[in-house]
Amino acid sequence: MMRKVLFAVLLVAAVMSFAKTRVVFWQFMMDDALAKEVLVGFSKEFPDIEVEVVQLSWSTGFDKIVTAIAAGAAPDVVELGNTWVASFASQGVLREVQPEDLAKYRNFPGMNSAEYMGKYYGYPWLLGTRAMFYNVDLVMKAGLDPENPPKTWSELLNAVKKISALPGVYGIGLPAGEVYSPWQEWFLLALWGNGGDVLSKDLKTAVLASDQNRETARFYQELSRYALKSKQKDLGEAFGEGRVGFLVSGAWSIGTLAQSYPNLNYSVCLIPKPDKPKGIHASFLGGEILAIPTQTKNLDAARKLINYLMRPDVSIIITKHYPGVYPADPRASSDPWFEDNPLHLVFFEQLKTAFPVPPTPAWPKIEDILSNLVDDLIVHYKNVDEVLDYYNKEIQKVLDQVK
Repeated sequence: MMRKVLFAVLLVAAVMSFAKTRVVFWQFMMDDALAKEVLVGFSKEFPDIEVEVVQLSWSTGFDKIVTAIAAGAAPDVVELGNTWVASFASQGVLREVQPEDLAKYRNFPGMNSAEYMGKYYGYPWLLGTRAMFYNVDLVMKAGLDPENPPKTWSELLNAVKKISALPGVYGIGLPAGEVYSPWQEWFLLALWGNGGDVLSKDLKTAVLASDQNRETARFYQELSRYALKSKQKDLGEAFGEGRVGFLVSGAWSIGTLAQSYPNLNYSVCLIPKPDKPKGIHASFLGGEILAIPTQTKNLDAARKLINYLMRPDVSIIITKHYPGVYPADPRASSDPWFEDNPLHLVFFEQLKTAFPVPPTPAWPKIEDILSNLVDDLIVHYKNVDEVLDYYNKEIQKVLDQVK
């Protein structure tokens, strides 16, 4: 009798194990210990779903995803860098977001990163952005109020001029002489804030030479006359040493400054906006997008996993381990962690007006052009109209090649 009972128990356990749906999740953010911490609630809520978590590396992850999809061996859920979505969506290998999920997340910061040609192919999970750091002591020495940092371009220019008048310091740091940072750490952001852009909405035409962009470029060039212009790493060190008044940077600088310059008296504010009524505090949006490959056979379970990971009380767990990436869900702002980390709350607020780069496969070449453009404006002080006209033609050449 005892053997029969034992056999029955084992049989039930085997059936239950066999009945579990297995979801394979490829991601970059969590090691085994963190994944266990994040998913413990999911296992209790969905005991019939088993999640296999695979951590990818940023150096090889993109290629592994491409190879797996090509081989018909894609995971059920995959984390994508937000600049990758357009590339995969254009090949038809990602499922569109289900209507009920789209209704839930459509207004989340970062949902624009998951859009391609008017449709959505992913869920914004963890986001990062840029904000403006400022040296409180230098602001005070210049006779300005550190509790009321610049909110507009004119206020910033005024503050930068006054700080530059102090001995041995620069009003602001503007990156130059390298890729990425010259356009990421404010120039492109300034274009967006002023209602401009680099490409038309259909991604086929360069619009760099618009009136809004000419106005932005002139402001940026004027600001640069009071700036230390160098690589972003050098600017970060200069800011930490108290030689720069203002600097646009990411939230990673909070940890760097705490470690390397613990006595620095600084704060963080939203990136100043144009003075015009429709100007916005625009910033650059980076982030992690959760997507479902078309190859999945477990769509329902995959959606359950994603909706769980999107919850603010779940995604904030990752923020606590890696400050600088934040939940896309605006409700996360009420988490007590932000009360203890108020500078990070500024970045979380900045996400509301942060934008991703245009979703075009031509972007890697375009960003190189923008870096050169910024150097011509603020290092070589070339004529604004000539610079924008020239580089607009260069960008159009790139676009024509991908048509």
